[in-house]
Amino acid sequence: KAIQPGESVTFDMIFDAQVPKQIRRSGRNSEEGVALSMAQWYPKMAEYDFEGWHTPPYLGREFHGVWGDFNVTLHIDKNYTVGGTGYLQNPQEVGHGYENKKDALKIPSGQKLTWKFTAPNVHDFTWAADPEYKHDILTMKNGIDLHFLYKKTLDKKYLKNWKKLQPKTAELMTYFSENIGQYPYKQYSVIQGGDGGMEYAMSTLITGKRNWGSLFGVTAHELAHTWFQFLLASNETKHSWMDEGFTTYISNKAENEILAKKDQNPHAGSYRYYKYVVENNLEESLSTHADRYHTNMAYGMGSYSKGNIFLTHLEYIIGKENTAKTLKKYFTDFSFKHPTPNDIKRTAEKVSGIQLDWFLNEWTQTTHTIDYGVKSVNGKEITLERIGRMPMPIDVEVVYTDGSKESFNIPLRMMRGEKPTKATIIEDWTFAHPTYSFTTSKTVKSVQIDASKLMADVNLENNSYGK
Repeated sequence: KAIQPGESVTFDMIFDAQVPKQIRRSGRNSEEGVALSMAQWYPKMAEYDFEGWHTPPYLGREFHGVWGDFNVTLHIDKNYTVGGTGYLQNPQEVGHGYENKKDALKIPSGQKLTWKFTAPNVHDFTWAADPEYKHDILTMKNGIDLHFLYKKTLDKKYLKNWKKLQPKTAELMTYFSENIGQYPYKQYSVIQGGDGGMEYAMSTLITGKRNWGSLFGVTAHELAHTWFQFLLASNETKHSWMDEGFTTYISNKAENEILAKKDQNPHAGSYRYYKYVVENNLEESLSTHADRYHTNMAYGMGSYSKGNIFLTHLEYIIGKENTAKTLKKYFTDFSFKHPTPNDIKRTAEKVSGIQLDWFLNEWTQTTHTIDYGVKSVNGKEITLERIGRMPMPIDVEVVYTDGSKESFNIPLRMMRGEKPTKATIIEDWTFAHPTYSFTTSKTVKSVQIDASKLMADVNLENNSYGK
């Protein structure tokens, strides 16, 4: 029968894997080994929402799916350890590290084991299997089980990294839960497999031969996808920047705190990438469908870097505290839903009281750039100019000839408000006027636009005077 919008769906799937003998004997079929990584492996239902049917095929980049309860039964050779989405229902009949050590195992006879998984309220199901997997479980204080499945044949340096990763993954889970919203499931699995790092419901596939920084970094990113795409399930084929960009934003912040990097701007790499693509005329609008970017560079920069800068720009426009509140309200209002760009914009507007339609349009639907400069300083008068086509509010730091300092905030009139700030708020700047002048109380020695460097100004050389 036709499934109506909002109606619950239950997926029942049975998979019978016959592993080729030559693979069973050799234990190798790639650099990472013989792991069976089963992702995007079943016919998926097309999502239907207020826009209609979403039927684009999965081409290996981004996807969009229907929420449902999954019941999955796998029949596979006994020597294979399986990990993935969902909760194992028959651990005593399977073993492989899932069993309750206090109870007796009831392993059936025969060449295969039957694995029964359930996964409630997810929009994807993925699993992987390997006869060489070592299976560790770390149970967090809140009862969530973190599963780690990685090859016991890895070199010692890699095995050490996988052990070191386990408590740090618990810290990541805590960070994301505290700064976005509570992880709602009972387990998460980090599994060696795939060809890099890829997120799935309640799990991720990550290649195993990584140094510590790389292994932690990719785990932070893929785990963060649980929130931005698997709980806040934006249509990433149409708005991949809401998925990859927001994930980049929160994982950068988590890495900076958990590893005590103390970077003033943990997102600096995204700004550099954005500027490079703009300078080389490779940028495409974030409104481009994920499968139809002209170059991978334009897709990668837009989705990961420019999407990240969307949130760092919110920090600049509405303030860091309001941005943090926005993420939490966004999770509360839209988790287990398919939010759109307008939803994150409206959430930020409700939290801050600032109008942001102009920002959503300029940053995500055009390739207009930001370029502000100090045009002139004459005694106590400062004149600024807008050279780029995208308008922004402006923070200005002024040093006077007597050595004292003063900060100013110039709201954009289209904002109809201003962020919380300790700076002196002066008259707003209209978008129609390319220049803006104001008079200070003392003679000016130097001027700096946006000392925070949160504004993605494409030309920093004209942002200061007297330095």
